[in-house]
Amino acid sequence: MRIETNRLIIRDFERKDAENLYRIVREKNILRFMPDWAESSASPQSYLEYIDWHQTQKDSTDIYENKRYVIALPDTDEMIGMVGMGLEDTLNEVEVAYFMSEKYQRKGYTEEAVNALVNWCFNVSDIKYLILTIDCANIPSCHLAEKCTFELFEKRIPMGHKQPNMESDSYFYYRKYR
Repeated sequence: MRIETNRLIIRDFERKDAENLYRIVREKNILRFMPDWAESSASPQSYLEYIDWHQTQKDSTDIYENKRYVIALPDTDEMIGMVGMGLEDTLNEVEVAYFMSEKYQRKGYTEEAVNALVNWCFNVSDIKYLILTIDCANIPSCHLAEKCTFELFEKRIPMGHKQPNMESDSYFYYRKYR
């Protein structure tokens, strides 16, 4: 998959992205809200199998399959973040996911990438809506959801288990309709 926006390229992961992926997922706020990206990866090489799997899926337009894509700058093709989607199995709904390197935050890049991916999902499927689930402590991500015109439906508190990647005991559930 490849999407070109005004300032970005959204593309499949390639082996050359392992170094940047390793570095970015260890940045403070990504590690804080998405620790599973770094937990079992002791080196950039530990991401190669993950990247290779994504390469086998690069022609798929099945939005229910968990896929992640590189957000890259067009002039250098450097990975600066990630955007993706797939079935959130506890909710059985298609969820959008994203992160952006601290160096490139607050420049509108994540908003541009999320909007492009959402439009792509709606174009290649007949899904009625997509969701975001955001830890209530992750205020910047909530602001981004609203900028991307996702509607806040409710605050949820999982009963009997803690959601993976949650710092707080609750999360905000957002939807965006086509």
